[in-house]
Amino acid sequence: MRRRIPLLHSPLALGCLAALGIAPPALAQDDGAPKHTLGLLVDAGAPHGIGVSAVVKPASWLRLQAGPTTNTLSFGVRGGVSILPMETFIAPSINAEVGHYFGSEYSDVLDWLGRDPSTTSQAIRDVTYNYVTGSLGLEVGAHSRFNFFLHLGLSYVALTVPDPTPLIQDAADDDSVTSGPLHVRATIPSVKLGFILYFF
Repeated sequence: MRRRIPLLHSPLALGCLAALGIAPPALAQDDGAPKHTLGLLVDAGAPHGIGVSAVVKPASWLRLQAGPTTNTLSFGVRGGVSILPMETFIAPSINAEVGHYFGSEYSDVLDWLGRDPSTTSQAIRDVTYNYVTGSLGLEVGAHSRFNFFLHLGLSYVALTVPDPTPLIQDAADDDSVTSGPLHVRATIPSVKLGFILYFF
């Protein structure tokens, strides 16, 4: 005579009940959409000035931003990405940014340095530059609606002076010297402090 095993005591039934009990939490965990996905970033730093960017956070560990910038002498645009490897209130970040400043007059720099205007200042016009920055950051409130951040890193800058002839003539004290466009490349420290406010 075959012995019947009660349904609730069978391994299959217990497995099914366990699966049903675990399913709702699992589904909730699979819903990995971050709480805040759209916001506004405002920052200031050196050497690239002040910026305002729209922020999109497609995942809790990924942040994208893009917007206009100014260094008080000219205007530019930039775009960046940030990796947030930890979901804690205070968290590190890994950041990369690329930007471009449009042509503008930089002769005011001579005033800042205390030099009198001269023909040299004519060369510091229509100056453009591109940059790529990599930095490590500290985010306070990284996964909150409002958070502060501090980024420290290095910035590779490629600057172009279309007509540097007056600069070179002044430096060489020789009016016969001429030159084509001057391209200057340098790697310099970068620091940035700002905040992000998420609206959605």
